[in-house]
Amino acid sequence: MTTSVFVISDLHFGGAEGFRMCSSDAVKRLSALVDWIAQQRTPGRDVHLVLNGDTVDFLAEKDADGKWSAFTASEDDAVRKLEQILGATREFWVALARFVASKGALTLALGNHDIELSLPRVRARLLSEVAPEGGRIAFLHDNEAFRLGKLLVEHGNRYDGWNVVDHDALRRVRSALSRAQPPQAFPAQPGSEMVARVMNPIKATYAFVDLLKPETSAVAPILAVLNPGLWKMTARFVRDAAAAANRSVHLRAAGPAADSGYVAAQVAAAPGPALPPSEDEGMRLADELSTEAAAASDGNIGFMRDVKIELLLRAFRNWREKDRISFAIDDESTQYLDAANALASRGFEVVVFGHTHLAKRIALPNGATYLNSGTWADVMRIPDIVYEGDAAAGQRALRTWLDELEHNRIDRYRRMVPTFVRVDLEPDGRIAANDVLFFDGPANVEPITTAGVIERLGVKNFS
Repeated sequence: MTTSVFVISDLHFGGAEGFRMCSSDAVKRLSALVDWIAQQRTPGRDVHLVLNGDTVDFLAEKDADGKWSAFTASEDDAVRKLEQILGATREFWVALARFVASKGALTLALGNHDIELSLPRVRARLLSEVAPEGGRIAFLHDNEAFRLGKLLVEHGNRYDGWNVVDHDALRRVRSALSRAQPPQAFPAQPGSEMVARVMNPIKATYAFVDLLKPETSAVAPILAVLNPGLWKMTARFVRDAAAAANRSVHLRAAGPAADSGYVAAQVAAAPGPALPPSEDEGMRLADELSTEAAAASDGNIGFMRDVKIELLLRAFRNWREKDRISFAIDDESTQYLDAANALASRGFEVVVFGHTHLAKRIALPNGATYLNSGTWADVMRIPDIVYEGDAAAGQRALRTWLDELEHNRIDRYRRMVPTFVRVDLEPDGRIAANDVLFFDGPANVEPITTAGVIERLGVKNFS
């Protein structure tokens, strides 16, 4: 019997209305996708659905005291957060339960925003939701990858120094909780600390910060001109977190993490600077912009607005090519390509990651294929009109957009790029076909293209 494996990741269910990354429209379309996948099962074809990490987002849910935590160690609190997430996205979980009841196989894997799902009571609660009568279901919660024949699937965060999870420490937490013992403190990854302590509080004021791509290179300069003082505080924490990521992970060429508290992560290149070059450049530009913006204000609000627009235009046009490369489906960061090549060298024909929120399809040098399943969280892109025409036209466009961003009127700029991976395997485990596909509805399933990604993200004008 042939097997079709479907991979979706980075749904990021979680957070209050207006704060959550995954829209209600995305939840509906995801439910339709799960039903469509179930329909692909035939007497000669099995189907296997892999939820490849960051399905839910504990970092987006507030604690009882109204703050955010990088890790929710209390099972009572984690279950409460999960209940809120399940209630807000019920349609998807009902569809998933239908899928399991239809005899489809389901595998749940962890990312870096949902590691609390591994805690005993939290895991049990989720399994009771999707498989109340049992079924063909597996839960990978100890840094395992999903492996079937010549296919390997993992979230991908273990190749990101900001977000490598200390699974040995997490295992000790689970062990203690399973015996009703108080667990030791869990050392949350620097990326989660930054989300909980910096990005979430900023997002409460500026809702675009975790939606706009390309990430630091675009978001940092915007924050620097919108609020120079806030950026100064943010920049200090970002640089401290980057240093912590390098100190705690110590990835070395083609070898394991030097810190034995981390499960070995194979890489094919020596460690670089604390920040990737593009992010480091974005930070330097943000520092420059915040200094200029602050120096130019002189208490004149109208003049300051003009200065902000001028500086933003310079920043965005400086990053125009970075924007295009970020969304190109055939271009990927070296850290993930190196990892995919290392995995492919062990005989895998297809390697699938998520984590980056950017769908990719890349042929590897040895003939294998690297795929990234993208995200179902909303994404924002700098509108095309900012990149086009003369400076005066760009400034007029930015004047409108800046007002929208400052007042959190961003709904018309949020976009869903609904993608999933499909890999068909022969009975002997060899790969018969593989691709990343758009799901615009059961009658509209097509392979991804860069043009298709840009079209789904596009905001051509401000009218």
